[in-house]
Amino acid sequence: MTTEHTILAEIEEIIRQISLNPGNPDLYNDLGVGYYLVGKYEKSIESLKKATDIEPGNYTYKYNLANSYAEAEMFEKAIHHYLDVLELAPDHIPALNNLADCYETIGNEKQALDIFSYITNIYPQNALGHFNLGNFYLRRNNHEEAARKYKKAIETEPGFTDAYYNLAWILSEIKAFENALFYAEKGLLTVEGHEDLQNLAREIRSELGQ
Repeated sequence: MTTEHTILAEIEEIIRQISLNPGNPDLYNDLGVGYYLVGKYEKSIESLKKATDIEPGNYTYKYNLANSYAEAEMFEKAIHHYLDVLELAPDHIPALNNLADCYETIGNEKQALDIFSYITNIYPQNALGHFNLGNFYLRRNNHEEAARKYKKAIETEPGFTDAYYNLAWILSEIKAFENALFYAEKGLLTVEGHEDLQNLAREIRSELGQ
């Protein structure tokens, strides 16, 4: 049985449980998450709205609802609900990151940059925050700033494989092949069988004549 078939079976069971206990917000939340996982975002939104209607102070429900709106490309509504989450839980880093992503998607790059930067300022030990800020700069083709943020992510979390990959890629793009190979090989020590890193390291070695 595939993962999707398993989730669909779980959805059917949750629907059965809701018929027996229609006032339970956890069941509607679980149903919404199930629909989200199989890409049925409209049904996910419908279920999660019921959960938040029953228990409006639960920021987890609101966060899941915001994620469903974002996946449905209803970004203004997603932003509204991420802001609701942050009113209830100001230190909710995933909501902050996703809020910044939504602002960037709708073209509000300044607001996105402000939030990505805010995360790194208030949570300097959160490696993902530095990585996401690096990705923001990389999408703007600001390779120098992106590289700085990836290095900071690695300093904060030495096992951050994707940060090694992105940093090695940037260095290879500017033909700093020896430094690029250094970070690619360091990244390969953090995880087994990372195909993208292996391919990148192979390309860099070829450039170096190795």
